[in-house]
Amino acid sequence: MNNKILEEKLAKPLEEVMFHLGRGIALTQMELDKNSMAIQVMIDNNPDLKKLGLESTWYQIPEVDIDLKIAVHIVEEKEESTKRKRIFVSPINATYKNEFNYDVSASTSIKMKIVPIPPPIKIGGK
Repeated sequence: MNNKILEEKLAKPLEEVMFHLGRGIALTQMELDKNSMAIQVMIDNNPDLKKLGLESTWYQIPEVDIDLKIAVHIVEEKEESTKRKRIFVSPINATYKNEFNYDVSASTSIKMKIVPIPPPIKIGGK
């Protein structure tokens, strides 16, 4: 595989990588919630289970720590009369290391922590 094609497939803008990580976590939590709701509906629709006072178990992802080993590329993009620099990242894996003869000691880490927060307090009952 041509180096340029491989790099284009592996390199993504930093904000896109972070967005997809966050979205994946949010979708995971949503699926956990859907499952708990479905079990509660099943309990509520079964008179024997309902009279026992059973309730569905709810699961929450309390926090997620992400530590990515990446190669960083700064790309200057030209839009009409302006220039801006964007950060692109590539995962450090065997394919990347071997294809580009990349020195792993030159990689960097990005650490993210995603934690749930309570919803905002509604003032005035609305």
